[in-house]
Amino acid sequence: MLASGPKDIDEIKDTLNVKACAVMPQIKKLKDMDIIEQRGNIYELSDMGEVIVEKMLPLTSLLDVFDGNKDYWSKHDRTPIPGHLVKKMDMLGKCTLEEPDLDHLFEFPKDLLGSVYKSKTLKSFYSFFCPDCPSIQATCAENGAEVHLILDKKVYNRLENDFVDQYNILLENKVSLYIYSGDVKLSSFMVTDDFMMLKLFGKDGEFDHRKIMSFTPSAIEWCNELAQYYIEHSEKIN
Repeated sequence: MLASGPKDIDEIKDTLNVKACAVMPQIKKLKDMDIIEQRGNIYELSDMGEVIVEKMLPLTSLLDVFDGNKDYWSKHDRTPIPGHLVKKMDMLGKCTLEEPDLDHLFEFPKDLLGSVYKSKTLKSFYSFFCPDCPSIQATCAENGAEVHLILDKKVYNRLENDFVDQYNILLENKVSLYIYSGDVKLSSFMVTDDFMMLKLFGKDGEFDHRKIMSFTPSAIEWCNELAQYYIEHSEKIN
């Protein structure tokens, strides 16, 4: 809390939702350890406290990533995430695990469509065919968004052959189309101006409809880096 600046005791109590009798012993311990300093009614980090918190925050952020989603991360194949981004997974922060209802397993979440269509940039990757994908990407392109679409070779072939109208709209609106041919691949991801979503295959290659989602700026930045990695390792075809 004090990493964002000095706080008085009332701010500390209100933020932690505790009474003074509960927090004061902890404050005394931190003062005795020279981690925080007191100036009147104001508490702030000492120089040593600033160093400790600087090192501590990435760890607490990383723990937030796995909090409540530990089974998902442990039972799914993480190898398609490049090593430099595994080391920066603390950027994902507190994510949510979204599970679609049985009646809409293969449909894009309708509550997110408005945000997608307003986005100025859209980067997506699919190693499976999403029935809603062609129309969503085409609509975004027609709305003037900068669209990057990375597809597995078989998924691209189906888009080109079975969705001719949408495919032509993508070409007419200068959507950047890529074919990813790597052996190791994610299930899918999407990153917009406002959110990111990520699907991983199970460790035995099984498909899972559930997805990790976040609306935080650092998670969006992380997923943009993921998109750039896959763009750089794909063949641009238009």
